[in-house]
Amino acid sequence: MEFSQNLKDNITYLHKKLNVETNFDVVYRVVHIGGREACLYFIDGFTKDDSLLKILQVFSTIKPEDMPKDAHGFSKQYVPYGEIGLLSNDQDMTVQLLSGVSCLFIDGYDKCITIDCRTYPSRGVSEPEKDKVMRGSRDGFVETLIFNTALIRRRIRDPRLTVEITSAGESSHTDIAICYMENRVDKQLLDKIKKRIQNLKVDALTMNQESLAECLFPYKWFNPFPKFKFSERPGHSCRLNFGRKYHYPGRQLSFCHDTSLLCL
Repeated sequence: MEFSQNLKDNITYLHKKLNVETNFDVVYRVVHIGGREACLYFIDGFTKDDSLLKILQVFSTIKPEDMPKDAHGFSKQYVPYGEIGLLSNDQDMTVQLLSGVSCLFIDGYDKCITIDCRTYPSRGVSEPEKDKVMRGSRDGFVETLIFNTALIRRRIRDPRLTVEITSAGESSHTDIAICYMENRVDKQLLDKIKKRIQNLKVDALTMNQESLAECLFPYKWFNPFPKFKFSERPGHSCRLNFGRKYHYPGRQLSFCHDTSLLCL
């Protein structure tokens, strides 16, 4: 469904689709912005309360005569936050909302303004229990995807390091990040892996990296050598995959959301 400029039509449709009356953690707030009615959807437990409060305080100061003509102008002028976006259909909006992104609708605008002020419950980047070292860094990957990519970026400060995001699973919509060096990657192998991920016909990646590995290479034959390597250490992953001494073309990293394992 394409969103309408009529706020009541959008609210009626989304309330029914999201089952707001039954799901206690799907929260909506009807507010007034610049003399117009607006509705903010978010998931309880996924939102930074302080950031959302500051944004709503800014909205309360807008006067009716200062309202822009469209959602794009409003997002540029009155949304004081770095990560925002505009969506025009309910399918993309639902995936973003259930991933923790706050969604704002304003009467008269046919776009949904997404505000990424989410936070995930997570543990610290402590040393992995099964991948310990005597010397060196002792941080490890966690179950939050953005933390894992930040640990890689922290060690490889090269603009040629590319991190692409995609998803798989008709129900889970599991986020998958593909990391590689632009000047070293095997382009044919990279395209092959990306096409296989895009063409996956699965309901959910229940075992995260293990499920992804089985879906990428489903063919069975007797082979004593592993096709994948898994690691929970960002330092080891960077040295093995991006260091000049150890690198050879054709290696990429892939992360799945909700797992602390990296798939090589």
